[in-house]
Amino acid sequence: MEATVLRRYTDHLARHLVGPDSRRSAIIDEVLDGLECATEGNLEECPDAEEAAHRAVQEWGPPNEVARAYNDATVRISANRLSMRAVIVLPLLAAAWACALLGGPAGPWAVRHPPLLLTGLSLVAFGCVLSLAGALSGLRKGSGFEAAAAERDQAVTTSTLAALIGLLCAVSALVLLLLNRGLSHPESLDWPMVSMAATITVVAGAYFGMSLMRFLSVVRGAGPPL
Repeated sequence: MEATVLRRYTDHLARHLVGPDSRRSAIIDEVLDGLECATEGNLEECPDAEEAAHRAVQEWGPPNEVARAYNDATVRISANRLSMRAVIVLPLLAAAWACALLGGPAGPWAVRHPPLLLTGLSLVAFGCVLSLAGALSGLRKGSGFEAAAAERDQAVTTSTLAALIGLLCAVSALVLLLLNRGLSHPESLDWPMVSMAATITVVAGAYFGMSLMRFLSVVRGAGPPL
């Protein structure tokens, strides 16, 4: 009966958790271990195992409140993970496209590069700076159950969304720059370098696009019920 009481509590808790399956399984294992330890401690005062388990459950509190605290921690962990990956990927994209767009053969312009290219790259660089700033801001907020249990920090969510959206916008701008130059003067491009940069861009765009959707689903699931 003791195991039934604890399992009923964790099953109720699991219905309120968000995030990947591995994260939810780890939380359930952690909570179950804590409940078992609390039950063992209560057995010193209460010889009945079922009553000791009920007391342990009451000490932990309502499962929906426990789940909310863990969900806030999950949002922070997901935000930090995505922000770190954005910080790593952005310089790689910038270097690949700088080589591809600036290192090609001379085109039919008065200067080596088309007039709008440097302006476009400047806008992309500005977007990258904003994305990096959002990512670093999210990383600086920290993560973990202890920090999240007190109060959910909306700045973590906002900064991570800014980092991902900024990165996707920068990728889109780079693709538009490539199409503009490739359609007007394809001979001015170093196509092997363009192919490499385009491959990195497609992979990064697909990955971060899916990551953004997954992160939004976690954020929506962790929010208060309507």
